[in-house]
Amino acid sequence: MSKSVAWIDDNITSKELTEWQAFYEYVEPFGGKFLDIQFATLRKQNYGGEEKLSVEDFMLFDYSLQTPEQKEQQRIQVAKQQAQAQAAALKDFLKSKVNPQNNHN
Repeated sequence: MSKSVAWIDDNITSKELTEWQAFYEYVEPFGGKFLDIQFATLRKQNYGGEEKLSVEDFMLFDYSLQTPEQKEQQRIQVAKQQAQAQAAALKDFLKSKVNPQNNHN
């Protein structure tokens, strides 16, 4: 917004500030998040590293509005779900390799 926190505090209500934040977050088509996504996409295309990264990894601003603790909890939850899915897939694979007729010997 290019204004100081003191100026905003003295001149804008919290409702108006929230409306401006929503505008820049969700409406503004040529700047803000949209522009960040475009440049992040270009940065990803030019990335030469070995690690597989997503567009979000190249974004300049974090738009999630989550605290670091919430992000860590979400990361842990996703990791648990991935581990459970991998374990289930491995279990299904191993079951498919077992011949039920040989188990009765």
